[in-house]
Amino acid sequence: MLKQRVITALIMAPIAIAGVFFLPLYGFAVFVGLIMLVSAWEWAQLAGFSGSSRLIYAGLLGLTLPFVFFVPAVYILIPGILWWVIALFFVVGYPAFAEVWSSKIPRLMVGILVLLSAFVAMVQLKMYPDNNYLIILLFLLIWGADIGAYFTGKALGKRKLAPSVSPGKSWAGFYGGLATAVIIGLLMALARPDTVQLVSIKGAIFIGCCALVAVVSVLGDLTLSMFKRNAGVKDSSNLLPGHGGFLDRIDSLLSAAPLFALIVWMVTA
Repeated sequence: MLKQRVITALIMAPIAIAGVFFLPLYGFAVFVGLIMLVSAWEWAQLAGFSGSSRLIYAGLLGLTLPFVFFVPAVYILIPGILWWVIALFFVVGYPAFAEVWSSKIPRLMVGILVLLSAFVAMVQLKMYPDNNYLIILLFLLIWGADIGAYFTGKALGKRKLAPSVSPGKSWAGFYGGLATAVIIGLLMALARPDTVQLVSIKGAIFIGCCALVAVVSVLGDLTLSMFKRNAGVKDSSNLLPGHGGFLDRIDSLLSAAPLFALIVWMVTA
């Protein structure tokens, strides 16, 4: 399993880096859009569909993606963020409120909203002059929260964070991941002293926003775990040997990216 994970990562990492940081805007949009289409195909399984129905669902998402360029991003980002607020309620209460969202149509609608808002968020970030810095910051916050949570939870984790949804996650891991993200935020601020001065109100807000994005990234992981548990599957697919599916790799990004993009939009508006 470890060998599979390493080989897959070595193949995927250069592709991801090239797609995110070297493609122009529309090439980047196509690249991210393709990832969302595959993720939609995976999501359809979580919603209880199989066979050609999954392809049709992915196709429907694909038809909507070009039109987002004609809609102000905030009109899609805000509904996407509101879903994650609702998702927190469902995750905390699982399985008590599963009947509210567990039928096929609600799950399909959630998938469209989640994938569409994440797509818009990434494209929006790519439009800024300092897009590479912003995207790197977003990725590092997500990865830092995940890695910090893993090692802290492994060493100190006893009290479970959401045992009904993801038994492996602990409160110690959550705090460890949050602390890691804050440290990353501090380091990234130091890398841009011209725009982020730590000893200031703006600096405090910057670090606070980094922490909030990290917290929301955990919610994305937990929510996908909830959907997988409800569907009775361990991974969203087996497309990435040793890693599961695309949704398993971008679950935290799906929740963190819309919030991050909205924060950037509010700061630069």
